[in-house]
Amino acid sequence: MGLHLLFSSFLFIASSASFAVAASSCSTCLDPDHVPHNTYAVKTYHESNEHIDNPHRGFLNQRVTHSSNHQALSKHVLEQDRDRDGLTMVWRTYVLDTFVDSAISADFLGKVRADLDIADSASFTVVLRFCYIFEMRQDHPWGDATKNIMLQHINQLKPIFHQYERVITSIEAGFIGAWGEWHHTEHLNDNDDRKQILLAVLHAAPKSIQVQLRYPRNKMDMMGSGTATLQQVQHGTDNARTGHHNDCFLSSDKDVGTYHDKAVEYPFLEHDTRYTIMGGETCRVTDNHRHECPTARQEMAMFHWTFLNQGYNKDIYAVWKQQGCYEEVHRKLGYRITVNKAILPKSGRSGDNVCFHLEFGNQGYAAPVKDLGLYVILKDPSGNHYYAAEVPDVDVRDWQPGQTQSITSSLTLNNVPQGQYKVLLLLKDPLMGEHRADYNVLLASTGVPLYSEGLNDLGHTLTVSGSHSASSTCSRSTQWNPPPKGQYSRLFKGSF
Repeated sequence: MGLHLLFSSFLFIASSASFAVAASSCSTCLDPDHVPHNTYAVKTYHESNEHIDNPHRGFLNQRVTHSSNHQALSKHVLEQDRDRDGLTMVWRTYVLDTFVDSAISADFLGKVRADLDIADSASFTVVLRFCYIFEMRQDHPWGDATKNIMLQHINQLKPIFHQYERVITSIEAGFIGAWGEWHHTEHLNDNDDRKQILLAVLHAAPKSIQVQLRYPRNKMDMMGSGTATLQQVQHGTDNARTGHHNDCFLSSDKDVGTYHDKAVEYPFLEHDTRYTIMGGETCRVTDNHRHECPTARQEMAMFHWTFLNQGYNKDIYAVWKQQGCYEEVHRKLGYRITVNKAILPKSGRSGDNVCFHLEFGNQGYAAPVKDLGLYVILKDPSGNHYYAAEVPDVDVRDWQPGQTQSITSSLTLNNVPQGQYKVLLLLKDPLMGEHRADYNVLLASTGVPLYSEGLNDLGHTLTVSGSHSASSTCSRSTQWNPPPKGQYSRLFKGSF
């Protein structure tokens, strides 16, 4: 059955800030502070302690392969990562050691595509890195390619970045130096040359994909000291698409060269990562307790960490498990969206405008890095008929940790037959298409997630009776059909 729900946004407020909101052409909605309880139900929700498998966040494993000895990704191995450790991301690193002086072969490009198909089939998302050497050599030559070869390779990879946009969480700038970490490079020591590589990767990738640099000072040198803003994110500027990775997190006072001047770089990174992605790995235990839980908690929150390599360094993770923060980090990496409150109509006639109010929180370390759509879904008792529409003027990339996001909107029950309907929420990346329940975002509120369906149940029933023929100037939604149930449970119940 076709669905025709109409929405108008009346209010979108983050708790610690105020926004000017344009007047709506739809009818005036309810005041959340003065709810008529005879016609509206007030629902409250509580954060769960569950470890929910959501896309584009969390721990991951680094899977390295060399072009000289390619080891394909395995769906079975990825599913083991999911079942054993609750992972939904993989850090795929390609060492182009046989292409230092030549173009990447069509055969190897095909192997990259095949890997990304495997990741997609397992409902994983991917962090990509390309480099030429995966070691620290003792002396020259360091072994990486020339700038022109790098630019040629980036251009060859551009179609892959676009074809697999939906499953790529981020691309690390890579290419230059040992491990692709922009040190010990034979040819790329000039800042202008390095910027050419960064811009080449940025412009080869779709605007929905951020590119990560190894050192904060690299971004400050090439992009200036201005940090990313929401407006820049929404316009897809180079500055807002240039994120960060720290591959020696908590491993010395300056994280083994990650920082040059912490007094400058810490404030920059704290503000920049509100809208740019941060991820990486730890690399060694320290002598001064920096690697322990108190600093880990503080800096992952401060720098808005989205992902962390669970394979390295396991000595540090053993400390976290002993001190009791590993499970917390597992839950909080990236976003952790909760629904806290809903004010929902008890009934309405077909054709009526009805209002609703929703409040969300983010208990994670970071805002989502992808632009997700929010939809209200009405489901009839048989489960055969759904009616849905997107809630307008919502940008989850601004749903910062610790803030409350309040939305008051209206919908028109256009051609909705009489009956009782469950009220559900859908939070999804439109790039994923309509039939990937495993990629839909589940809310971390007790009793709310419908794991196999990729939907969220607000625990409320709306009764539609009679009809009303009033006209509406609200925007019209398109038809929506529920996706098939997902392959995976989406709830990690393993041990740590």
